[in-house]
Amino acid sequence: MVTDMVTKVIKNNKSLPQLLEIMKPSFICMLVCGLTVLYSMQLTAGDWKISPRISIKGTYTDNADLSSSDKKSQFYTQVTPGVAVKREGGGRVQLDANYSLDYTANRPGSRGRTIAHSLRSNMQAELYKDVVFLDASAGGHLSSLTSGGQRGDDSVGDVNDPIQTYTYSLSPYFKHHFGRYINTLTRYTFDQVVNSGRGGSDSYNNQMMLAIGSGPYFMRFPWGVSYRHSKTGNEDGAKDSEITSINGNVSYILSRKYRINLAVGKVDYDIQSSRSSTDSITWNAGATWTPNPRTNMGFSYGRQFFGHHFGFGFSHRLKRSMWTMNYSKSLTDTRTQQLRRSSEEMDMEISEIPNFERKQGHTQIVKGLYTDEEGKDRAVFDDVYDESTHTDEQYVIETLNTGFLLETRRSSFSVDAHFTQRRYEVSGDKGRDIGIDVDWDRRLTPKTNTKVGLSWQKNREDEDATEDKRWTVSLGLSRRLTPHTHANLDYKYRRLDSSGSSASEYRENQVSLTLASHW
Repeated sequence: MVTDMVTKVIKNNKSLPQLLEIMKPSFICMLVCGLTVLYSMQLTAGDWKISPRISIKGTYTDNADLSSSDKKSQFYTQVTPGVAVKREGGGRVQLDANYSLDYTANRPGSRGRTIAHSLRSNMQAELYKDVVFLDASAGGHLSSLTSGGQRGDDSVGDVNDPIQTYTYSLSPYFKHHFGRYINTLTRYTFDQVVNSGRGGSDSYNNQMMLAIGSGPYFMRFPWGVSYRHSKTGNEDGAKDSEITSINGNVSYILSRKYRINLAVGKVDYDIQSSRSSTDSITWNAGATWTPNPRTNMGFSYGRQFFGHHFGFGFSHRLKRSMWTMNYSKSLTDTRTQQLRRSSEEMDMEISEIPNFERKQGHTQIVKGLYTDEEGKDRAVFDDVYDESTHTDEQYVIETLNTGFLLETRRSSFSVDAHFTQRRYEVSGDKGRDIGIDVDWDRRLTPKTNTKVGLSWQKNREDEDATEDKRWTVSLGLSRRLTPHTHANLDYKYRRLDSSGSSASEYRENQVSLTLASHW
């Protein structure tokens, strides 16, 4: 049934040839290289889990152009084929890839893109036992030219001509152990970000890292020394940036509950900035407290060229709930956040949540809780990335994130809130985002689920710039028709209020019906 509907939609639309025009050569190369790698491995079928899927979605909107006064209704259709490939457990190659292509027929107004790609893929390979390894990742997503716009992977969002971003990264590395005393790591990383759309810029990065660290012998007194050199080239004529750093760190584990951390180093930033100097001696001191396997707390205080900074991380798990909170201040840029968006969800034991000091500048929010076959509490975390205005500038970002998740036998309730502040190094602009998302899912019957969502976001690109407020309310009903097919009925209300021109404000109601199958 789904296949017949998809065929009919494709035959009735002449814009499908745009697919080959929109797909950039670099993205095609990534797909070809990925298929070549999979073929060359010549692994048994039992090692792989391949899950193809397809869906067709019809949507009615009462404001196709997102106009403040001249509202026009429209019906449009989206066809989304996709596939998930996963290999884990045993062997020397672990792979997790999820790709989908979103094709929109009769696209409303000038919103979104006719064809959009969504990809999150990560691979870890052991090329030579215990010595040579390779990490690789590739990603594809939509984003807005300015902060606060396009969210999610729907090709028809609330932005005119969103940017289609492709990323990939290759990172071979070598490890060597000198008995139980010293471990060494040599890693080279190449990554590239390609943006297709108005105002997007392309860039690439080469990075070399050498690290020496303590082995198991120094269990209570772990230490490490690292050298890192990174150079980023911008293909739109902007100045290249270069960062060189030498860092040393040491920890003292007082007991199972307490740990003290200290780091010191020298960092040379060759970046565009309005500051008189971007080079500095850096230091960072902190501690972690883990009173039990369900609770983890860490803090740190230190200094970089942009000033003193404080960091904090907390997580606590109860039987059916989890609460996390993180605050950090660091230097970053748009391309770094785009690469982070390609990261996969992390599945780990509650007792294995990374110490806050080991993940500075990174924030995870919990997406799900469960108990594995061995009776261990596990959580699924997703990396949080910043949706800033597209720019070649570096910027200092301060972020406070907090999230609460409650799961019962039939329901799931989550609240995620964030406060983000940016200070751009060249222009001196100060952007700010505040947002909260509330979601509630409820299983009504073994085959029927309902969901309710509320999202509020306020953002501005500078202190004197226009401030936008966005509201989204969503209601949904899902019904499983067969073991491999389900239908969704969804309603969504969007609203934008602006402190600037009222012409940019809008209200929109959407109703959509989706039929999806997987194999």
